Amino acid sequence: MGSTSNRIKSAWSKPDRDTIKINVDAVWSTVSSSIAAIARDWRGDVVFAYSKRVNTTLPLQAEAEAIIWALNLATNLDVDSISIESDSKSCIDALSCPNRDVPWRIKTICSDVLALKLNFSNCSFSWVAREANVGLGPPCFVSVIRAEALSLPV
Repeated sequence: MGSTSNRIKSAWSKPDRDTIKINVDAVWSTVSSSIAAIARDWRGDVVFAYSKRVNTTLPLQAEAEAIIWALNLATNLDVDSISIESDSKSCIDALSCPNRDVPWRIKTICSDVLALKLNFSNCSFSWVAREANVGLGPPCFVSVIRAEALSLPV
């Protein structure tokens, strides 16, 4: 089964061969939030890049929504191995130690993520520093997030 990792990375790196890496992020305001997911293969080629609005103004909940959305998107791919990277340490910690106290606002989402994880032979979750959580480089990642409800298959 997959693993959860808290290793610290300061630069984006390609995933292992036959693995899809999905970088997720969220932006929020007092009015709305948007999430983005950018997937790349072992060559570093883009598999998909999507963004959408979510119905929350809470940063932690938006970050958790990005992770579960990435898993749902990955189930449509014909892959057995995925790696999800997020700069939300609270979300990654909640997924790495599901028996400890998980913030109540993301408890259900985390349970659903751990259930979806079983669809893959290998599924890992890693915390990365904000500057490493880009996948495509900062300008592209920010533009995908800012597109909000726009979904662009690549």
